[in-house]
Amino acid sequence: MSHSTAHGVIRCVNLPRWGNLELVVEALKGDVTEFKALWIAAHNMRAQSNSLPDSGAEPTVRNEDAQGPALDLLHEQEDLYRPEEGSPAQGHSGAVWSVAFHPNGHILASGGGDGTVRLWDTVTGKPWREPLSGHAGAVVAVAFHPDGDLVASGGSDKTIRLWHLDGLKPAREPLYGHTGSVWSVVFHPNGHILASGGIDGTVRLWDTKTGRPLKGPLINLDGAGWALAFNVDGHLLANGGDDGMVRLWKATSGQPASEPLAGHNGAVVTVAFHPDGHLLASGGDDETVRLWDPLSGRAMAGPFIGHIGPVRSVAFHPGADLVASAGDDGLVRLWHVDSGKQVGRPLGGHTGPVRAVAFHPHGHLLATAGADRKVRLWKSTQPPDHQALYRRIDNLHARIRTLNS
Repeated sequence: MSHSTAHGVIRCVNLPRWGNLELVVEALKGDVTEFKALWIAAHNMRAQSNSLPDSGAEPTVRNEDAQGPALDLLHEQEDLYRPEEGSPAQGHSGAVWSVAFHPNGHILASGGGDGTVRLWDTVTGKPWREPLSGHAGAVVAVAFHPDGDLVASGGSDKTIRLWHLDGLKPAREPLYGHTGSVWSVVFHPNGHILASGGIDGTVRLWDTKTGRPLKGPLINLDGAGWALAFNVDGHLLANGGDDGMVRLWKATSGQPASEPLAGHNGAVVTVAFHPDGHLLASGGDDETVRLWDPLSGRAMAGPFIGHIGPVRSVAFHPGADLVASAGDDGLVRLWHVDSGKQVGRPLGGHTGPVRAVAFHPHGHLLATAGADRKVRLWKSTQPPDHQALYRRIDNLHARIRTLNS
């Protein structure tokens, strides 16, 4: 891949994380000024394709898709996201428990109570090929491999399944090990490891090439291992559980990385790392969203309070200082990371509890799903936030200097 042209930068946005800025900055030896020039050049180029991955054409980035929204706290009640044309997507015959975007953003996966994984074209909102069937119960968790060639699913049948997107066939036999429903699946950033968390209180690691367990349970807790998330470099694994604690583990050794993060007054059912790794969000049965510094283990601010009912899912915007949360009150709320204030009006299209929320890799779309059996796409109403990009690049540059010092 070329890093010396604006086209090279456009290609980078199709890698597993939005922009994959670390790769670009490292390739340019930390020259942030040069990177900024390249990104601006790429942003100003006309993109011509929204092709799906199997079309043979390499996906490109439209100008309006390249950045996140500019947040205006002076207009808190204006909509930041509005329903996308063609939304909601209907196909599941049971509650939808999870959603995940393909790394290039053109496909959305959803896992449902009907035992299927469904794939949706994010441009048209229509189904992309046939559903993936095989689970003998609800599909509670879905995740894409960083390379985009596999999708993992975990379900109430206690199994984990890996599917090839090319041909939509099982990659191998189901993975057995959990003694209860599998509530979370997440790929390590290197793609070689899959972590799974279950209601049996265990977290297990699997070799994605062989499907074999890497060791015994990495974590074995009293109570459900509801939520999992790897940080950007894969060194840390965050876990939330029934005891109200958020725990950070060294992913390779399984040893605690810090003291448990205490603050929630009920089960922690969702965790997410900021794309840059400097923040961790959690949500749970106590109806709050909390932000943590994963290095120091400190709470970053008071809890974000607004949901009436448990918080089921949290997700960071890939470019803007924004975190989304979904709850049993049927609403999706957007919060400014620094101020803790709600930004824009809550998104209220669902007619039941909202189980999942996820941002498109470029941030211009937001996906939600819930007990009403529907998957909804929301499109940003705000102009791109170039300053958020620059802040992120500067943060990366500071990290590189720290590593080199």
